[in-house]
Amino acid sequence: MFNYLPRITRIIPAVIASSLLGAAAQADALTSNFSYRIVQPAADGGEELIERSSVRPGEVIQYRIRHENVSDEGLSGIVVMARVPQGASMTFGAQSTSVPAVFEVQAEMDPEQDGLEWSSLPAMRRVAGADGRMTQEPLPESEVTAVRWVLTEPLPAGESALNTYRVRVN
Repeated sequence: MFNYLPRITRIIPAVIASSLLGAAAQADALTSNFSYRIVQPAADGGEELIERSSVRPGEVIQYRIRHENVSDEGLSGIVVMARVPQGASMTFGAQSTSVPAVFEVQAEMDPEQDGLEWSSLPAMRRVAGADGRMTQEPLPESEVTAVRWVLTEPLPAGESALNTYRVRVN
């Protein structure tokens, strides 16, 4: 078992700072809350989410990001982004959102382009084969560096958006 708390706390500012609004002046209109739980099997065959400050390799962490519109009007252009911590791999299919949004992952998907790219799922990446020709293959979960939700509708006044995703500790 090792203490994963330092890595987790480093991700919190990145999540909050990456909540983008259509206008910078609206930034005070959105409050953010970031939390995490460890996913464990339950006695009934389901799962339970528990609080703990350390994790073991192979365990799954569920991150929850809640944003609330505390203004008197709807907010549009919201993008919620969060990093996948070093030492962990994204778990495809375990993400959720409470509002209409497009979910995307960030990774190196095309070696002929500089930097990282965003893609919706299922994400594909280009790789060079032994003969030097480029082919496409599914993006491995371990290559994802960040996730984001691009809200497709304004977040109404007084309403919240809840986004979750899971990672497995390597």
